Amino acid sequence: MNKEKGTIILYVAILCIILIGCLALTIFVVPSFFQESTRIVVMIIWIALTVIAMPIENDHTRFKGKNEKIKTTLIIVIIYYIIYFLLGLIVGYKKSPYSRSFFAIIKNLFYIVGLIAMQDFVRSKVINNQRKKINYVLFTLIFVLLRLDYTEGLKVMSSGEKIFEYFASVIMPELAKGCVCTYLAISGGTLLVYAYSIPVALYQVLVPIFPDLDWFLTSIFDILISMIIFLYNNYEHTIKTTRLTRREKKKINPIRRIPMIMALLLVVAFIAGFLPAKPIAIMSYSMVPTFSRGAVVISVDMNERDLHKLKIGDILHYKSENGEVIHRIIDIKEGKDGKLLFQTQGDNNNVPDKNLVEEEQVIGCVKMYIPYIGYPSVWFSEKILGVKSFITI
Repeated sequence: MNKEKGTIILYVAILCIILIGCLALTIFVVPSFFQESTRIVVMIIWIALTVIAMPIENDHTRFKGKNEKIKTTLIIVIIYYIIYFLLGLIVGYKKSPYSRSFFAIIKNLFYIVGLIAMQDFVRSKVINNQRKKINYVLFTLIFVLLRLDYTEGLKVMSSGEKIFEYFASVIMPELAKGCVCTYLAISGGTLLVYAYSIPVALYQVLVPIFPDLDWFLTSIFDILISMIIFLYNNYEHTIKTTRLTRREKKKINPIRRIPMIMALLLVVAFIAGFLPAKPIAIMSYSMVPTFSRGAVVISVDMNERDLHKLKIGDILHYKSENGEVIHRIIDIKEGKDGKLLFQTQGDNNNVPDKNLVEEEQVIGCVKMYIPYIGYPSVWFSEKILGVKSFITI
């Protein structure tokens, strides 16, 4: 066994021990992974690993176009987070979860930004010590696992819905970040990884407010920045390491993918209900024969003026005590305060709904529907998430 292989095995063993130790501390010793004593132990271990990794030599001559990649990555990250921050002008802002006192900021810079810096330094050193695909996959998974908060992970085991939310909002973004950091380490070394990971960490720690996006859209944005960084760095790496004609360079230019990315964002925004029109999978038979369980209807948001245009026979989308309901309007009345009250009933129901629908309960009006295509969503909601409501968005 040569020295390089021995070094790789040693690092794998040490990282696995850290991971197992963190799990054990989280489950059996301390109630929170980020309790002060645990954080100190983890920092000491990573400082030791960083010192051990310093003598490992990497052949930096293979990092062609490294400076250009670093500049490109920094520009993309800065522009991306400016746009992300300005998005709050549309959706509103929420306060940062981190304390804003001077000493708390210094501590977060050390424990969060410092820890990420050391992890990415070790990542770059170890991955470039022996360039094999199995090592790339192995260390990507290890570093993703090391960055997860297992205390939060244990809290979500009570329901399928919470498990899915944790997987989509935490694990998937961390996996995307881990993959792009590994790629940056391979193609440009530690400084290129820092050009991506350090500004992201500084943004999280230093910015006092964030756009008030729900977990779904936040995870989409986290995955999107990773995808953009990968596309542009892959382009830079390809044109620096491969002889291409002008036509071939133009063909692989990531700018050509912008329309595809924008279309993907629109689809995601539509599915997430971020647009005025949103798709809804029907989970009951109450509107048979108009549409049945498994159909997808398109609900269009309504303002106060639109409410007065509603008429008997329109299909209303509204909030109730049991969730959200889509039923037909069978009568419209006017309350004492002058506001409209809607009497609704499912086409397949023998009696009207028990309570009148007030204006504040109205979400939208159904404009069209597509049969059958919502069955996967219905099955997933009921079997995996355990949702037992009229509809799901």
